[in-house]
Amino acid sequence: MNLSKSKIQTHLGAKAPVPCREQRLCAAIQASKTAFCESEAGAPLSYLEFLYQQSLYIRKQWWILQACVLLALWLSLAVTRTCFPLRRFMGVAAPLFAVLILPELWKNRSAGALEIECTACYSLRQIYGARILLFALVDLVLLSLFSLCVMGAWKIPAEDLVIQFFLPYLVTCCICFRTLYSRKISSEAFAILLCALWSLIWIELLLHETVYEIISLPLWLAMTAAAALYLGYCIKRGQENCNTIWEVKTQWN
Repeated sequence: MNLSKSKIQTHLGAKAPVPCREQRLCAAIQASKTAFCESEAGAPLSYLEFLYQQSLYIRKQWWILQACVLLALWLSLAVTRTCFPLRRFMGVAAPLFAVLILPELWKNRSAGALEIECTACYSLRQIYGARILLFALVDLVLLSLFSLCVMGAWKIPAEDLVIQFFLPYLVTCCICFRTLYSRKISSEAFAILLCALWSLIWIELLLHETVYEIISLPLWLAMTAAAALYLGYCIKRGQENCNTIWEVKTQWN
């Protein structure tokens, strides 16, 4: 037996659904957006509050591992203080120290969460800027303490520390940020592979003492300055073009 729709609803005691008008639905959505924007504008976070908020999302294990790398290097230098092992130890430790920032900077890209973060109240540029600043501040403290301890304990000249540690460290950072902001490369493993290849090249250079000695101190310092400038360029360019590189657009900013 076929029952009409009205008889079925009467039999089940159900109320007839209220027809949904598209115009009213759009008005409700717009009113929700307006209320959200007004609420956020009424109590905006200061930059320091936003920076603190982002620091809570960073897993502190990577900073601990970075400190462990410097501690292991310091202990290695305590065992052997000759010049050649010093260069070799630093040449290995510097890229490893830099690579440990990759998991945190890359986690939203590797997890496919870029579109979600782009619909948040704060843009990808602000989020990555805060993360980079936090890592820079922590690394500055760690490297400053390490440099003071090394130069004070073993009287190593500052220029040797710059050439043997900071130069490979800066080049590794250039590789990391260049691949992070690349349109074509989206693999964290590939970035780590490039850093490993750079470490092998640096160790190979140190194994050939004659080649190492040919390069003068001003040239070493010039290469270090060039690496630092290029690193700043990579970060600046990536921050300016992050939305177009990742092919996503912010909705609230």
